[in-house]
Amino acid sequence: MSNRLYYMKVFFLQYKTFIVLGIAVFVLGFLAAAAVFRGPRVPKTERDFTDALETGRQLFNHKRYDEAFEYLVYPAEHGYPAARFMLGEMYYNGLGVAKDLGRAFEYYKASADRMLESKYMAASMGFRGETKQLPKGVATTYLTEAAYHGYKRAQNDLGIYSLMSGDFEQAYFWLSVAGGGASERAKKALETAASKLSGYQRGLLDVEIQGFVNGK
Repeated sequence: MSNRLYYMKVFFLQYKTFIVLGIAVFVLGFLAAAAVFRGPRVPKTERDFTDALETGRQLFNHKRYDEAFEYLVYPAEHGYPAARFMLGEMYYNGLGVAKDLGRAFEYYKASADRMLESKYMAASMGFRGETKQLPKGVATTYLTEAAYHGYKRAQNDLGIYSLMSGDFEQAYFWLSVAGGGASERAKKALETAASKLSGYQRGLLDVEIQGFVNGK
């Protein structure tokens, strides 16, 4: 046996415990890092799902969409409407995932009963022809419900659509309730609707609008 091999053998025998321990620590560290890299663990309890939703929401708000998706997908599948809405937004706008209007509509529709934002987006996709799964009648119902419950974008859109269909009283009502505020288009639409009505008609509608606003 050469001197080099002899000393290597002696060194190993003397420090065997430290060498084995070092290898074990390295392996455990590697496995832990791999677990973190794979993303969040699969939630099992309601607390887990709630925590995943909150983490996903924070990542979404910070525009870290790739990471947000990994957390939000679990509460979304478990029925959490806020998670479904955020995934709808991601698929609709192509944020962290490939843009997919079909998937976006599925998530919006699935959370429409609990989220005004989802109800509005599902209705908007129907009106824009971005989905064939929502008849115009249902889209109108969705938009009206969102408007009635105070969602400003729905109120503005409903006012504009009413103006386009020649229903000037409805247009004036909803655009006034919304404050005519969201866009220049909405402001001009309100002015146009007002010009199509008599002072008497506007007066009656103003009383109705005030009552609606105060009732909210």
